[in-house]
Amino acid sequence: MSTFIWLQLSVVCLLGAISPGPSLALVTTNTITKGRMYGVVTSLGHGVGITLWAFFTAIGVAKLIVETEFLLISVQFLGSFFLLYLGMRTIYAKDNFNLETLNGSFNRSWTIFSAAGEGFIISLVNPKIALFFIAIFSHFVQSNADWLTIGMMGIMAGFIDAVWYLAVAITITKSGIIPFLKLREKTVNMVVGGIFIFISIYLLISLVGALLIGFYQ
Repeated sequence: MSTFIWLQLSVVCLLGAISPGPSLALVTTNTITKGRMYGVVTSLGHGVGITLWAFFTAIGVAKLIVETEFLLISVQFLGSFFLLYLGMRTIYAKDNFNLETLNGSFNRSWTIFSAAGEGFIISLVNPKIALFFIAIFSHFVQSNADWLTIGMMGIMAGFIDAVWYLAVAITITKSGIIPFLKLREKTVNMVVGGIFIFISIYLLISLVGALLIGFYQ
């Protein structure tokens, strides 16, 4: 691919990363409630998932998922229930703000795995991301692209995504907003958890409605 196309692709990936959605909500929430390093690792896990999406799109697997109704519906349901889980966890979590990782105490492997896993999973089941790669990213994939080019496209997409969310996590913790929000922990948990649940219910209603319409046609 030419340098100009690579530049176009990088801009498209950046625009896709910065657009608001469940992923941004997750990184922001994890950073605010559990500290900078938890947010950072969530961002890195999300970047790995984006790399995988880009790779799947380039080799045609993403298109197969979209064109296979059962697989697509399964992914969408998984995404909806995962968002519902995040919402319930946020609302009913206790002492979230006590798990501060700004002091360098972020050293438990299970905590690292949890943070990275949440970022990775939300990137795979986020409907907005699937739509982005199928509708936009796929247009940059050339039929004669070699494996090196495909790999570089995936790495670039994941790198740009991770850098953006790392910037979000670091900016939040540098802004001094966490002490302010800590005094309003219950309200923050209710609002953020409610957002996750609202998105989840909206997606579930849309899915069920689409299935019912398809069933009666």
